[in-house]
Amino acid sequence: MKFNWKKVTALFCTVCVLGTMAAGCGSRPADSESVKTDGTSPAEEAQQEPADSAGNGAAAPEKTPEAQEGKWHVLEPEIAAIVDADFSGTVWKMGEDSFYIAEEQVMLDEDGGIISSSPSGNADIPDSDLVEVVFDENTYFYLRTVHGNGESHEDTDAGFSDLAKGVSVEMKGSFEQDIFHADEIRIVKVS
Repeated sequence: MKFNWKKVTALFCTVCVLGTMAAGCGSRPADSESVKTDGTSPAEEAQQEPADSAGNGAAAPEKTPEAQEGKWHVLEPEIAAIVDADFSGTVWKMGEDSFYIAEEQVMLDEDGGIISSSPSGNADIPDSDLVEVVFDENTYFYLRTVHGNGESHEDTDAGFSDLAKGVSVEMKGSFEQDIFHADEIRIVKVS
């Protein structure tokens, strides 16, 4: 009997995504008195005066993904550089001039390799957990056909009409009010 790695991988990814969804995707409670990791509550933090960076030489703190507004965020810079994309997912729903994706979870393993998981095509994902992707006439669409186990690939021009439910996409762009504005959309097909 032949062992089917694709089915095992799909099952593993589904279990990971469902586990993440069951855990609440790691979001913090909305309680305004919740305590942050540095021991301050949001109310205490709001009462603190900001440091004057010009007067005392202290630089303003950088915004981390947790500190940014909105539910959705681009990939961590290290991961984005490796996968050559800012955000990725599976097309879940099509609109007239936009589409919605289920986010692909992408992370680094202990050896610096990429681990990714996408929801099963049969998963019931509420609209509130889908990411709207918009684009304009300057957005570059292309199809990347990956051969073998990622040993080689071929890129060809594509367009919005090449998208369909279940298609994997990797995109460059940014979020504005939880809507991803794509500059480049790579449709990924594994052969």
